[in-house]
Amino acid sequence: MRAFKKLGVFFFIILLAAVILIAALGEGCSKKPAKSPAKPSGNERQESLNLKKLQASVDNLVKEFEKEYLKRQAPPPKPQALAKALEDGQKQGEQGKSQDGQQQKEQQSAQKSEGQQEGQTKGPDWAKFEKQITQIHNQWNSFQPEAIKNGATLEMVDSFSRKLNELTMTLTRQELYKGLMAANDLFKSTVSFEKLFKTDSPPDAKIVVYYMRCAEYRALAGEDTEAEKAIDNALGVWETVKPQIKDVAVASKAEYSLKELGQVIEEKDPNLIKIKAQIAEKNMQDAIKSMGALSQ
Repeated sequence: MRAFKKLGVFFFIILLAAVILIAALGEGCSKKPAKSPAKPSGNERQESLNLKKLQASVDNLVKEFEKEYLKRQAPPPKPQALAKALEDGQKQGEQGKSQDGQQQKEQQSAQKSEGQQEGQTKGPDWAKFEKQITQIHNQWNSFQPEAIKNGATLEMVDSFSRKLNELTMTLTRQELYKGLMAANDLFKSTVSFEKLFKTDSPPDAKIVVYYMRCAEYRALAGEDTEAEKAIDNALGVWETVKPQIKDVAVASKAEYSLKELGQVIEEKDPNLIKIKAQIAEKNMQDAIKSMGALSQ
């Protein structure tokens, strides 16, 4: 009888040990494995210094092309000194027709010569443009692997490379207008890459700037229909950006100036278009900066 009791105790101990072992194993299996670091997304995305440098260089190139383009399409009024000289010449002409005719010929010849010299000395600095574009090529070479690593598609990469090549070829042909438009298109391509990284302001805000520039450049080239389409596109994108601007006054200024730019395109006055475009871009840049300040 005692043997049976001892045997029962022995089996009880074995059974208890088995239960404890199973519980221990179950607890160990229930533990979740360590999480692998997730890919950055949304607010966790990091900024790209390479992209910032690339975009700044492209934007600067656009403004350099624009400066030369505006000299030809929307030149400032003649200086007061030249206007006075012409007025004095007219007064002298009233004193004698023969003397007036000779003076007018001399003035016209001098003005023509001065205009030719000015055109020769103040033409586009193509060597400077080449230097800037070469820098963009180098920056693109540095940024491209980072863009692909962060999700850039092959189409995005090929599109940027193709536009950069098109821009570069305008140097050979010295095509100012085509170079300007190609540089602005390249600026738009940099905005596409912004969506892969952390940014201070929504990338679409810069798309509004892109379309505003398109409208100005095309209007000054006499491409009124295309200019109006660009304004419509700018207004369409603006509607998605406006709700993200907390400062109502800043948003209102930007919107009013954008609409005014669209209105003056119909007037077809180069200097009026130039001035309204400058105001509109300044206000839009202020709106972009205000969104960046709030995100910090």
